[in-house]
Amino acid sequence: MELKDRYYTVLDALPEHTFIFSESGVYIDVYGGEDNATGFDCKQFIGSSLYDVAPAEMAEKFHSYIKKALETNQVQLASYKFDTDNMIELPDHVIAPEQIWFEATIKPIPLIENGERTVVWIAKNITERHLLEKRLKELSETDDLTGIANRRAFTEELRGALKRFQTANSPFSVLMLDIDHFKQINDSLGHYCGDEAIQFTVNLLNKKLTGSDFFGRIGGEEFAIILWDSGIESAYQKAEELRRLLESSRFVAEEKKIKLTVSVGVTEVRESDDNIKSIMARADTAMYHSKKTGRNKVSRFFSSHEKKSCHAE
Repeated sequence: MELKDRYYTVLDALPEHTFIFSESGVYIDVYGGEDNATGFDCKQFIGSSLYDVAPAEMAEKFHSYIKKALETNQVQLASYKFDTDNMIELPDHVIAPEQIWFEATIKPIPLIENGERTVVWIAKNITERHLLEKRLKELSETDDLTGIANRRAFTEELRGALKRFQTANSPFSVLMLDIDHFKQINDSLGHYCGDEAIQFTVNLLNKKLTGSDFFGRIGGEEFAIILWDSGIESAYQKAEELRRLLESSRFVAEEKKIKLTVSVGVTEVRESDDNIKSIMARADTAMYHSKKTGRNKVSRFFSSHEKKSCHAE
């Protein structure tokens, strides 16, 4: 076997797809890829441009990686996916996967092709790893009992909401809710019924929330909700809807119909907020005002009432 043929044999045996791209985004060579489970070796792309093979937006993004690697003379790393809505051109015999994720290493190489600089692009199939990481992330951010966000996930979402408010002036409000007399349920019916009461409350309230509202369990029988694009008045009205919905429903445990209610505190983000603690503290103060003044009610936190902690309606 000639040395050139030996090299090609070795290159084609590489587990990941290895592409040589020109500066303009043309496929110069393609090697390997058996472990990437794409169903074809991609050699048919040789001589074509990224813009002929991939959707326009994706081709532009891939081309930017190539140009940046050449401009900086540094290795670039990228993760990307193909799915049924965003797929490169496939041969007729290849069935498009629902999604396939890749991790790319793009490195400049000292090779000039048709007067253009080139890069080597090594693509590794990371679909299994990505889906596992995604699942682990979901598990780490989901409350086991209710399926809604846990305290950690809610805190991160609230930090993101505050950052968007600070950069794009996107308003939002926060509701803090606590199931009234919950200890009595645990003490009289047991913790199993207490868990069912929590699940009942979450499932019921979730029906009144929109897909954009962010619902989290902060701990025990306490919950919090982020309402996007909502001032304190509209948030108050939403909180009242939730309160009335639960009040008018009945939780059945051991053949007993039990009336569940919540005390709610409402606040909106302020220009003076520089961390989420101040937001949570206001909502929490308002909620405890509801508790102290009779329960099963909604209290709003107002600046003019800060010395009195909050104002209840």
